[in-house]
Amino acid sequence: MLPVLVHIEEHLDDPLPLADLAAVAGFSPHHFHRIFHYVTGEAPKEYLRRLRLERAVARLKVSPDNVLEIALEAGFKTHETFTRAFTRQFGINPSEFRSVLRAYRASVADTMESSTYDGFTDETPLTLRFDMRREPVAVEKTPPRHLIFLRHNGYENLLAGKRAFLSLWDELLEYADAHGLEYSPEFLVGLTHDDPYVTDEPKIRFDACLPVSVPMNVSHPIGYRYQEPGLCVARRHFGGMEEIAKTFAYIGVEWLPSDDYCLRAAAPFEIYHCRQVDGRLERIFTDAYVPLEPLKRTH
Repeated sequence: MLPVLVHIEEHLDDPLPLADLAAVAGFSPHHFHRIFHYVTGEAPKEYLRRLRLERAVARLKVSPDNVLEIALEAGFKTHETFTRAFTRQFGINPSEFRSVLRAYRASVADTMESSTYDGFTDETPLTLRFDMRREPVAVEKTPPRHLIFLRHNGYENLLAGKRAFLSLWDELLEYADAHGLEYSPEFLVGLTHDDPYVTDEPKIRFDACLPVSVPMNVSHPIGYRYQEPGLCVARRHFGGMEEIAKTFAYIGVEWLPSDDYCLRAAAPFEIYHCRQVDGRLERIFTDAYVPLEPLKRTH
């Protein structure tokens, strides 16, 4: 299923009918539907709808587009059907969420302190709690990368201290060694597909990635994906990985787009700069990246 999941992530704007997804997997549509539900816990249609709604949350946060434009991008034919689906999923309608978010940003800009905006409650799945720190951000052009990766699900499993964070790469590094791949263990990549304030904990996707020199055919459980070059906002993170969300929060709340760009609703990523210490990897610091996109021009 991993190639199918990557295909969905890279073509979320496309219709993605069941027959096309089944063809990517090499199964009949009926067989594919059954296996997909077994692997993901969701039917393909439900999975696509959830990912598109969760991306719509990100779009509402970072894009100046109106709600109708975001609804159409998410595959809904009308503002009304999008609003109903969004409200069922998140307990607040899109316009209310954007209004509360603007008020929240205004209050954070004034205080730059940890806060939970009064418009949200602990039961609201779109709660925003940020500990803001004044550290510089930069705009960088990132290169294209060929990545082999292992997918991990569940944010708590990544950061609960049950094992060292960099051990998430152990199997990947063993695979690279066994297949004679050229790589640098001092330079690791993590793709953070989901917002832990939006996506249910067990469904949060994290890809532990290793850059390689060329595209590759790999075998389960390893996957391959191509990372497009692009312009990103970047900020260096020195704290523990349990605090990385604060760095991304700073970028999302504090960074002001130029006249030409805004934050893009695409997967942020992290680059871990490491060193070898007594035969094991140790993280020195992390660079956090959020992709940018050109602002739409209105005439």
